[in-house]
Amino acid sequence: MEISQFLGVTPKLTEYRIFSEKIPIGFDGFRIAHISDTHSRPEFGIFELIAQKKPDIICITGDMIHDDEKEAPLFWQLFRKLLGLAPVYLVTGNHDLWRENSAETLRQIVEKGGILLDSEMSVLEKNGDKIAIYGVGDPFSKLPSAIDRNINSEFSRLPQFDGYKILLYHRANLFEKIKNFGFDLILSGHMHGGQVRLPFLGGTLAPTSAILSGRMVFPKYTAGRYDRNGCTMIVNRGASNTLLIPRLANPPEVGIITLHTKKQA
Repeated sequence: MEISQFLGVTPKLTEYRIFSEKIPIGFDGFRIAHISDTHSRPEFGIFELIAQKKPDIICITGDMIHDDEKEAPLFWQLFRKLLGLAPVYLVTGNHDLWRENSAETLRQIVEKGGILLDSEMSVLEKNGDKIAIYGVGDPFSKLPSAIDRNINSEFSRLPQFDGYKILLYHRANLFEKIKNFGFDLILSGHMHGGQVRLPFLGGTLAPTSAILSGRMVFPKYTAGRYDRNGCTMIVNRGASNTLLIPRLANPPEVGIITLHTKKQA
């Protein structure tokens, strides 16, 4: 790892390949760019990493703009450039909803061309085949009981789809609560890669907003790929370096997920 990546300054590209019999042949090779947690100030180089991979769609899984930032020119600059590459799908994170003018921010995202999924499904079509991408916004509470109620309420609203299903959801630390809702692939963020990563131990710290919904030290889901009960979750380490605790061995990340058809034996 380069020293600039070790210090969390230069972003890194991580690639994943997903094989499933449920992925139709028309989507074999379909490429998804995934970032999360730009927190108003995405690191320089994020756009270039995404552009070089020529994704079919781009997904941003929340905390786009920090709640205490009145203006976010770097985010909007990146967002406009991404819209020129491919359709951009987004869901809210906790900081997006904590903002005083969150409704206005979300309105601007949609007005500029972003596809904001708020307990909604969008059907993607390619080469005559279809898959579905869902998005559920942040459960927007610091109380575990309210989070559980919000999750059950929002997921119960989702339309059905007979085929391969992708979910965008901000809080990776809530994977245990959402893994059995029938999604094949979940893209998530929120955990900032654990902020400081140690060899063989992974991420060491969770965001303070996770204090009532998971471990704060050595949290369970911080970065990378997790496979449970036929569901795969990929957690983005985040695309910014804005916290007081510096990133160490944990560079900002662009994820590239390529779907592949797995033929039955």
